[in-house]
Amino acid sequence: MNFVGRAEIIESIQSRIAMNQMSLCVVYGPHRSGKSYVASQLVRRHKALYLAGRMANEAIHVADMNRALEARFVPTDEQDKFEPITSLQEAFEGLFESSVKTPQTVVIDDYPSLVEAVPQFPIHLRDLLDTYKETSHLNIILMANGLEQLDGRIIGDRSLIGPYVSEYFEVKPFSLVDMKSLGLHYAKDDLRTVFAVTGGLPAYVQYFDNGESIDTNIINLFFSVSGALFEETQHILHRDMKNITGANAILSGLATLERPYYVELLQASQIKSGTFTSRLNDLMAMGLVGRIQANSRGPAKYADYHFTNSMFHFWYRYVYKYWGDIVRGNGADVYQTYVKPQLKDFVEASCIAI
Repeated sequence: MNFVGRAEIIESIQSRIAMNQMSLCVVYGPHRSGKSYVASQLVRRHKALYLAGRMANEAIHVADMNRALEARFVPTDEQDKFEPITSLQEAFEGLFESSVKTPQTVVIDDYPSLVEAVPQFPIHLRDLLDTYKETSHLNIILMANGLEQLDGRIIGDRSLIGPYVSEYFEVKPFSLVDMKSLGLHYAKDDLRTVFAVTGGLPAYVQYFDNGESIDTNIINLFFSVSGALFEETQHILHRDMKNITGANAILSGLATLERPYYVELLQASQIKSGTFTSRLNDLMAMGLVGRIQANSRGPAKYADYHFTNSMFHFWYRYVYKYWGDIVRGNGADVYQTYVKPQLKDFVEASCIAI
């Protein structure tokens, strides 16, 4: 898989690292867009420390960090022993201090989740960034899923570390132009279909088999219980929500409407208004639902809501609706009868939306 655009981001961050001064870079983009590829390449090329933000609590973060630090530990003599850290604050104090003499790089994946698990971490990080801004050679790369998740944590008036950010990098889905360079041997219209049903996300595009037709690929991926994308939306929602029933109600309602207003979407979702508001905010924070606010329409309740991820749109319009039929083994019939006749219109609308 050719990760179009990811190499440029990696090279830009490496240029920052080569400046031999303290830097704080933010890499953001939707789920499955290739952020993990960027992180893995930076970790490998620069022997960077890696912190998985999704760990449940600070104790697990500390244990993981101790393993990483011990693996890097080089004793100066036989009596020199590794001293484990007891908190993330202690770990980063050590990293900042050691970076004064020796450049260091650390990647924090899913930074918003780390903040939820360790709420005091941004305070400690801000203080260290301020203390060492003239002397440190520590390069920190923060990863997040979207701008909504960054608000208050990295950007905005409430952010503690925003003033120290050196550069932002957006990892975007593949464009229609990018799709042509991926090695898929399909005609232009078929590539548009691949783009529409995958949202142009690398992790999904790579599932397409050149040796099979577009129809067969879609059936195998979406309309079979063993398909790689049959339950993908549910896996993503479960990562960020404890209860996804309300989210499913909103997304399935959105799939039946054309850029609805708040009240229209609430009615289609058929859930309580409090739950609706909370789950809708969650979906926007995840970058799955967008809102277009017209100045002449007043408050947010008069905004237009829409899918920002065409794979989710496709899934909730066609897969979710016929879930039971697919489980009963009728997925191919569902596709041929209900999906394929509408697929061209869906693809055209998805491509126009970008």
